[in-house]
Amino acid sequence: MEKLLSEKNKIKLMFKPFDQGLLNAINKKIWEDKSVKKSGFQVTHPEVGEAIFTLETEKTDAKTVWNNAVSELKKQFKEISN
Repeated sequence: MEKLLSEKNKIKLMFKPFDQGLLNAINKKIWEDKSVKKSGFQVTHPEVGEAIFTLETEKTDAKTVWNNAVSELKKQFKEISN
């Protein structure tokens, strides 16, 4: 993962290589936060194997929203594995 942009209300991350299923799960969890204005990722080219994830919020810190979504998914995955 590489940070392309990191501002209070907006982050852009590049993943190379990436797991589209995992990014979809993170994106779905992110949308549960009411302050999210924009969230999603774009695959730049199928052969190159890069995904650019963009998250933009109204008020909440974008990194906090990202970290909360990832933490919640980790908890859910752990529950399944037990």
